[in-house]
Amino acid sequence: MQPATARREALEQAVRAGQDSDGLQRLVRMAARVLHVPVAMVSFVAADREIIQAAVGLPEPWASLRSTPLSHSLCAQVVRLRGPVILFDARTDPTYRRHAAVVEMGAGAYAGYPLHHEEHTLGAFCAADFVPRAWSSHDLQLLEDLAAAASDELSLRIALQELQDSRERLQQLAAQLRTQSRTDALTGVANRRRFEERLAEEIARLHRHPGELALVLIDVDDFKQVNDSAGHQAGDTVLVEIAARTSGALRRTDLLARMGGDEFAVLLPGAGATDAAQLAQRVRRTVAARPIADLAITVSTGTAAYLPSRGPDQFYADADAALYEAKSARREAADTDADADTD
Repeated sequence: MQPATARREALEQAVRAGQDSDGLQRLVRMAARVLHVPVAMVSFVAADREIIQAAVGLPEPWASLRSTPLSHSLCAQVVRLRGPVILFDARTDPTYRRHAAVVEMGAGAYAGYPLHHEEHTLGAFCAADFVPRAWSSHDLQLLEDLAAAASDELSLRIALQELQDSRERLQQLAAQLRTQSRTDALTGVANRRRFEERLAEEIARLHRHPGELALVLIDVDDFKQVNDSAGHQAGDTVLVEIAARTSGALRRTDLLARMGGDEFAVLLPGAGATDAAQLAQRVRRTVAARPIADLAITVSTGTAAYLPSRGPDQFYADADAALYEAKSARREAADTDADADTD
């Protein structure tokens, strides 16, 4: 990372960390009180302006603006020099007497020490007066110590901020991983793990508040033949499109899950056997209505209604048995048609 870029990022961290910092504000109040000066402040120096982070005694309009152009900033000199700037009477100092902070803002005496974070000089801790002042060695030592304390405060707050940011990123990552672990990577619908979790949730809810729960199992007809004749990419396209078409037929509260291979399940909270049968019919029609990957695709379905006396395992087994019957009936019908064509 380029030094300028690294400093800019450090400065952004410091500005964010220093917002509403009671610690910085207490330090500038202490400086003004102990040194008997009207103005004390902590400011950061960006590429185009001075950002006043904590201050006491600033006159208007600068007190309201909370930032000044670099042309009006004596603190910018501290950053440029990477060391203290001490002025006993800026109005007679040959280097600073024409500085805008002196001419327009009325600065008289000024003493500023750099604020550091890691290897970066980010700003200054300063005290100022509108009249000349003989800064004592005690005054300057106090300012240097306060600047060091302010730097430590900023570094601590930046570290805490980074810790909080890391914690939030970890929480987001954990949430993403949780979602991914419960989502089928190919189709984007729920996977078997999420289905089983949701089934347990719905059954627990029925124990507290009796109601209805139904299940529809969906299986692609002759899916092996699709893969063998058209290839696995076509097979994947078929599964993705079936998931999309089925999703379009569901209520917001329903859950569609890919259980593995070419089998899907739809959990229907608050629905009974008739509702499940109607949905199964809609899904069969929707899938068969248009080719998928230039193939005529159909699905078979099996439905079941939850009965507390039979439990969740039998609930799924009932739907699976109905699906098996539907596929068997389809094969028998196909065999009959084939025999008729032969005759």
